[in-house]
Amino acid sequence: MAWFFSRFRLLVLAFLLLPAANAGAVEKVGEILHDSWSGYIVPSYGEFSENTLKLEKVTQALCETPSAGSLASARATFGSTALSWAKIEWLRVGPSMGENRLERVLFYPDRKSTGLKQVQRALAQQDEAVTDAAKLAELSVAMQGLGAYEFVLFGKGSEALSSAQANSFACRYALAIAENLHGIADELAAGWQAETPLTRAFLAPSPENPLYRDDIEALSLVIGTIIHGLEAVRDVRIGYFLRGGDSRDRPRSALYRRSGLTLASIAANLEGCLQLFEQSGIERALPQEGAFLADQVRLEFQLALSTAREFNVGPEALVADGKSRKRLEYLKYAISNIIARLNDEFAPAAGLAAGFSFGDGD
Repeated sequence: MAWFFSRFRLLVLAFLLLPAANAGAVEKVGEILHDSWSGYIVPSYGEFSENTLKLEKVTQALCETPSAGSLASARATFGSTALSWAKIEWLRVGPSMGENRLERVLFYPDRKSTGLKQVQRALAQQDEAVTDAAKLAELSVAMQGLGAYEFVLFGKGSEALSSAQANSFACRYALAIAENLHGIADELAAGWQAETPLTRAFLAPSPENPLYRDDIEALSLVIGTIIHGLEAVRDVRIGYFLRGGDSRDRPRSALYRRSGLTLASIAANLEGCLQLFEQSGIERALPQEGAFLADQVRLEFQLALSTAREFNVGPEALVADGKSRKRLEYLKYAISNIIARLNDEFAPAAGLAAGFSFGDGD
């Protein structure tokens, strides 16, 4: 079990705690943990699993009966799958931390296009190993996840899938990716079912618990998950392609640019962080006089979400237009405001120390 506790254990222990925590927070941490698990974690992994099953089915239909309609269906289902993953991908605890599952689901950023080159090579050489889900799972993480599927169905030459012969190589590769993703999704969902070792540890802090020793460490994990996710959205999902204007911007490196889901996935990332905030009921950790802070956090989330939802063009068009680019910069600022509210105001009011950043450059 150590593999799914190790990394977040380090994050929790690094979080600086105040000597005396809010007594009300401690009394309600059990409720917060239970509601985080039942209201956010289990449903989110369940949704991802359901979407990967649908992706497997529509991809099989595309392979068996290629057409414009079956290609459109597979592409649409990819969108649903990618966005469902975006809502839960920042939960860095549990089975997602074992067997490279995070990277196998989504390898990003691909800093030297190494993964893209591997996918292109497999397609060019028609390497049959990638058409077998079991064999694919043992290959490079960059060749078996959402990024690889996106390239096969949205990249150069993908339109040929609608008129190719049945069970073409490219389609069988896409099907193996979908099957592999469904297998990983089921593993993630299974690890969080009731009475698993992980779930029991998550719901019951104790000195012997390998995840967290007490209620305050548990509370810091929930808040830390939200903060870490927000920092990663700002610094990696946006910051990796929005580099400072002119020739420094790298819009072609943006996640999901081929499928047009770059900003939609960022919005879904933010929605997932907000869902954890809401479904956990973490505002119960605040003392009565600090209850207003929860509404301030919600307001900051809504400002960021409304900005993320403004855009309906790809990253290349966004950075090329001065007005849109400024709105993207504002989105980074709006996300920073949420982080500041949580880290500098909400956490201290709940009995946790301010000033620690959960970001780790992911």
